[in-house]
Amino acid sequence: MNTFNTGGGPEDLERGIQCSDEAAVNEATAAKSKTWFYRGELYTLIFQDKTLKPKHGTAAFEAVKAFKKLYELNDPKFKDWDEVMNYLIPLGTNVFNEGVEQYQAKNFSQAYQYFYAIKDINAIIEGKNKKASIDLATALKNAAISAENTGDTKAVMQVYKDWLAAAPDANAYYRLSEAYKKTNDRTSAMKTTEEGLAKFPQDPNLLVSKINFFLEDSNYVAALGFINNLIAVEPKNDGALFIKGLAYEKLNNEDSVIYYYTKATEVNPKNVRAWNNLGAWYINKTAKNVEEMNKLGNTAADTKRYEELRKINKDLYSKGKPYLEKAAELEPDNVAIQQTLKKIQLYTTE
Repeated sequence: MNTFNTGGGPEDLERGIQCSDEAAVNEATAAKSKTWFYRGELYTLIFQDKTLKPKHGTAAFEAVKAFKKLYELNDPKFKDWDEVMNYLIPLGTNVFNEGVEQYQAKNFSQAYQYFYAIKDINAIIEGKNKKASIDLATALKNAAISAENTGDTKAVMQVYKDWLAAAPDANAYYRLSEAYKKTNDRTSAMKTTEEGLAKFPQDPNLLVSKINFFLEDSNYVAALGFINNLIAVEPKNDGALFIKGLAYEKLNNEDSVIYYYTKATEVNPKNVRAWNNLGAWYINKTAKNVEEMNKLGNTAADTKRYEELRKINKDLYSKGKPYLEKAAELEPDNVAIQQTLKKIQLYTTE
């Protein structure tokens, strides 16, 4: 390293690697602070060298591991921590920037490793009462996003836990809850959502998560309370208005169903689910009538009743038709909607 720092070349650092590798496993030197001090500096220089960096893809992580080992040895005789910081603090910045570059290149697995390395870097720096150059919560947020892009749910969960330990954040609670759901751990997902709402009672994502748990349990009355909280926070949230209509549909409250589905379409005319559910509300009511019609006989009274039910259904189909036509405009390839419209056409043209 001295030769390299006084005008030498990359080959000097590579010879240094060979020596450091031996010292790291040699019984006489593996427990010495200077072994890991020099190794951390060596790999930091390699990570910074344009020639060697591509050849030694794990250089930054080797540097972090070495400095971490030095920190854990906690040798009271070691007095060179200021020099360690001269390497470690800039290393944090460079590691973070490398994470950004890897993310932009869509190398998400590598981006995750670089962002997550900030956790160990900052722990050492702050453990020595120095100020880190990179905000840990920001690094962990980026690490979580990168991990999610790799599909590594286990890594995602760990990063969000670390993020919450560093700085409670509504989105971190929500994303961790969603990760638990992916592993079918509903209990932990619910607990995480509750913890998040205790700290961030007006966060829309957490409210939606809570609402969904109630809907899954068919507890529509309880769901309505949180839906109202969500609408209070976001009165123009057409999704919340739609969910409120859905909850009232389950409770068979027709006036409220029509009101909130309609309100959702007014806020967002492209809310296809609201248009579809408005139409379906009327269409679905015909099923009971059809069932009764199929059971009728051939008496005069039965024939009269049949015609009454047929007219009621025709009226219901006519009421639902314009809403489904609007849904079909928004989703012309939706087979179910097209089939329902054909059925309506058949019954309303008689």
